[in-house]
Amino acid sequence: MNFMKTQFRTFLRDESGVVLAEFLILFPMLVWGLIALFAFWDVFRTINITQKAAYSIADLLSRQVVVKATFVDGLQNVLDFLTPNVPASRMRITSIEWDEPTEKFLLLFSRSPGNQVTALTATTAQDLAPFVPTLADSETVIVVETWVDYVPPFDTGVMNFAMGIGNRTFTQLVVTRPRGRRVCLEGTSGCS
Repeated sequence: MNFMKTQFRTFLRDESGVVLAEFLILFPMLVWGLIALFAFWDVFRTINITQKAAYSIADLLSRQVVVKATFVDGLQNVLDFLTPNVPASRMRITSIEWDEPTEKFLLLFSRSPGNQVTALTATTAQDLAPFVPTLADSETVIVVETWVDYVPPFDTGVMNFAMGIGNRTFTQLVVTRPRGRRVCLEGTSGCS
């Protein structure tokens, strides 16, 4: 019986092969962690690119006085160029003016290149109020809204145990004051 006890104790104290066993357990987690880090980095890279594109388009518009419909539609090409490797991107450009007596926004124009997004109306333009800073009477701003679809390069979810990154749409809303008095769309009434 002592022989069996001795053999059992020797077996319990034997640590040969432990490193290999630990490696086999941890290696899949290390690979998953590396892939997850890459996927999360790609998400933040896409958000950063989307923000820069929206701000660039808003800055470009702020330097204009009267824009043509073809110019606004051409901004979709700028957005597509500035956000490479995304499945789809959309935008809406709106120019509004604050009217102090009525305490409402006056819609100068709202347009989406290719009509991919519904243009704002005088009524729906009021929904921008939480995003627009306080304006003086007759002060105008340009609102650039972008929607950029994102498809992750890897699915990092693990059997509903670890949260994965799914398909998403990143939105940006940029409010910019024009360099001149206002930005108008050629042929729009009330924009003189």
